[in-house]
Amino acid sequence: MFLDFNAAIAALGGQAGVFRIANEARPMGDYLFNTLLPERNMPTYHVDSGSMVVRATMAGMVGMDSPYAPGGLVEISTFLEQTAKFANSVPMNEATLRHLQFMLQQIQGTGGDSKEALVQEALNFFEKVVMQPHFDRMEWLRGQALSSGAINWTFNGKSLVVDYGVPVSHILTTRTVSGGDAYGESNSGFWEDIRTLRRLVRGARLIAHPDTIDAARYNPANAMATVAEGNGTITFRRFVRDQAGNVLTGAFSQDTGDQVTIVLYDKEGEVLNPNNPDTTVVLPFMPRGKILAVGPNTNQGYQPGQGSVVEDPDASLALGYTHIAPTVEGGRPGRWGRLFTPENQPWMLRGEAVTNGLPVIQAPTKIAVASTELS
Repeated sequence: MFLDFNAAIAALGGQAGVFRIANEARPMGDYLFNTLLPERNMPTYHVDSGSMVVRATMAGMVGMDSPYAPGGLVEISTFLEQTAKFANSVPMNEATLRHLQFMLQQIQGTGGDSKEALVQEALNFFEKVVMQPHFDRMEWLRGQALSSGAINWTFNGKSLVVDYGVPVSHILTTRTVSGGDAYGESNSGFWEDIRTLRRLVRGARLIAHPDTIDAARYNPANAMATVAEGNGTITFRRFVRDQAGNVLTGAFSQDTGDQVTIVLYDKEGEVLNPNNPDTTVVLPFMPRGKILAVGPNTNQGYQPGQGSVVEDPDASLALGYTHIAPTVEGGRPGRWGRLFTPENQPWMLRGEAVTNGLPVIQAPTKIAVASTELS
């Protein structure tokens, strides 16, 4: 059976339809970090997120006929970077084409609509094989930015290095196996780190990879029990100890600081293995061995132009966002993608896509990170 992908591309709306799919058909609900640094299509290639925030301070007391007391604190911060370019070109290989050809013959033989099936296969190929790597890469970069306060990544001889200005005190000292205070060791620093993260970032949401939490969960030295688990979260409650330091199993601490709920994030992406291009390496979006504390996405001060009556929906995105710039290929904000058949080969299908983007953190004090070695 002859595979005519030109007809399938036309049925998707041609290249204009493919461009729309590249920018709308996003499985963003699967990406936790996208909820913290949501993507925005922006008109510029440069990330210039300088901002002026006037923080409200309580009014002071003054005497009669006296000058007014000063109020407010003006802070100016500048984050200036250039977006990074990500691109891929993926052919549908011969083995897939053979399988597809056989499948369409079966559909046609049973009176089905082989053209519709071919259109659906072209769409699935574009979404899953061409575009998803772009979504995965940007989520991985968001994970690097949030869990390290920086990005330091080299690929294909190109380096992307960004420092987001997270305070040094917010990056806790790594707990080590040799030091005996890793979360799986006898002198685990798990609870001490939890308290420190909460102190540094008030109202923090705690996020970790399940492997990190398992190291603490199954270590008796942490003296805790799982009291709730499900819907992507786990809650621990700490046991009390007697005067000799012995754990009183079943006797829970009444201190609210001895109960913690952690969001578990185990989504992963795949990349080609640089040591063996015929294989892939799995990279978790949330690095193993880290606990991320993220503050509420609320604006803590008045920003010029924000107004006081009409609510600005962007004002709640105080933590930051993901800057998606235009592309030279597409000429407008958003990712660019295309499906095409090589000249004189209408039975072949190739997909290409480009993203110019960068995660932006505008409130680095709302981030704190604890780290542990995993044995």
